[in-house]
Amino acid sequence: MAGYPKRSPSETLKNQLTKADLYLARAARAAELLRLPRRRRSRIHALLGIDRCLREVPLCDVSARKEGAKILYDVIKGMKPHFAQTGMKVYHVTLVDEIGITTDRNPTLRLKALKRKVDKAIRYVGLSGIVFVEVQPLLNYPGGGEGCTLMLHAHALCWGVVSERKVPKRLKCLNNSRSWANQFGARPILARRLKDFKNILKIACYVSKLPHDGKYRSPNSSGEWRFRPTIKGYTYRLALRIAEGFSQYSIFDAVFSVAERKHIRAIWKRRLVDWHRARLERVEQEAPFDIPRFWSRLRRKHKSGYTVGFRHE
Repeated sequence: MAGYPKRSPSETLKNQLTKADLYLARAARAAELLRLPRRRRSRIHALLGIDRCLREVPLCDVSARKEGAKILYDVIKGMKPHFAQTGMKVYHVTLVDEIGITTDRNPTLRLKALKRKVDKAIRYVGLSGIVFVEVQPLLNYPGGGEGCTLMLHAHALCWGVVSERKVPKRLKCLNNSRSWANQFGARPILARRLKDFKNILKIACYVSKLPHDGKYRSPNSSGEWRFRPTIKGYTYRLALRIAEGFSQYSIFDAVFSVAERKHIRAIWKRRLVDWHRARLERVEQEAPFDIPRFWSRLRRKHKSGYTVGFRHE
């Protein structure tokens, strides 16, 4: 992020919730265009969290994702005294590695491997943190009618009592090592110091975001490649395709803690579980179904634009 928005933390949260609705609108519109029969339409709505839900909470459930973002905001807000400790430093860390690079046409998501790698890197730098894994489309690569790239990567809010020099020094070691690589020419790991608690809250909103937009690979003035946000080329069916990948994970699979204060995730999870239990009392619950099989039938019988399902490693 080149700079933080001037809006307040609460306005930032509201903005991220609006963007989640934009993602939901894209995915829902793709489902609408498929002209699904009632039962399949109902299942799509349950997966996306539209007026109904499943007993378990998939990562594609936008209603749950929005509630999770609000809960995280409150949890981090309550940690202000912890972040104010003498010597405490807080960072927004983004981690992108080749292990997470795949395509929308033949996708493989290596979530477990990426989580292990992220955990190890954050510990090596000397930080603790809470991490959210997300998928975002790179819309201008590879191009040439070959579809687009999907980037499974991580955003983390990290902290620790560390020296001014340790974090950048160790990040440089990681970025220069063979263990972290980025085929697009950008640095695999980026970290930005957060000195203002308001910015900490803003990043708490950002790390839990949904892929409401895509990225465009372009060079900056120094010749390094950067990823710029864009919605150009971000089709409805691509949004639904990403939901397909998300649907085969629990929301709790994509959020994890590193090192100390693991109770932060536990608090977040408990509150989200309580919210979901209350939701089950007020909205219709979809009967259980085989999610991968559902997507396979949808691809065969409707013009989704895709022929191969997601592989998960």
